[in-house]
Amino acid sequence: MALTAIALLSLGASACTADDKAAPEKEFCDVPASSAEGEAVRDVLKADELKSTVFAPTSDLVEGMQERLGEDLSTPTSSQTTCSFAPRNTFGSKRLRIEFSWVPQDTEARDVDKLPGKLSHYDVNGATVEANDLVSRLTVPCRMPGDLKKPSQKVLLQGQASNTLLNGTDVQQKTVDQQVTFLYLMTRRVSDALGCTNAPLAKAPVVKPYGSASEAAAAQAK
Repeated sequence: MALTAIALLSLGASACTADDKAAPEKEFCDVPASSAEGEAVRDVLKADELKSTVFAPTSDLVEGMQERLGEDLSTPTSSQTTCSFAPRNTFGSKRLRIEFSWVPQDTEARDVDKLPGKLSHYDVNGATVEANDLVSRLTVPCRMPGDLKKPSQKVLLQGQASNTLLNGTDVQQKTVDQQVTFLYLMTRRVSDALGCTNAPLAKAPVVKPYGSASEAAAAQAK
């Protein structure tokens, strides 16, 4: 595991890790305020200055996701944790954490790890998202090139954002929507890094909430 460079992210400035030579670690988890990802995560966390922990540089993330396509794809694969974020003045272990995995296309197979509680459902430019107060999950097809094309056709790329900073708070729907936007943008980074040939998240996020999973699916089918 390639753990942990700590980055302090300030408004209007790019993130910097504890080791300036670790350039690959800055690629994926670098969210300067001037970027779409940086703006989105600051909206979610309601903070201008952030700190982040890097669990996997881009090269490790890509390698790990490629290796997972060799696992049993009839159930969700193990997750690859990438980064976590929190307001700079936060103490303790609570964080907004981003991770990725492959999940079966069959919804019943995915239900073994179903999110608990009341769920919000979204269609974001064709990507499916489910979210409760703390966790958001986005799934989208990612067609890998070369020898990984066939196994990638059996699964969906899943991005997950889990925000334990919201534990014990009155979570507003706006906050959930903002977290979905940030998750979309970070999953787009993974899609680009993996080289998904279908470019599933190329467009800017347009977050559309629906009352149920069936309504979201019907909207996607149009």
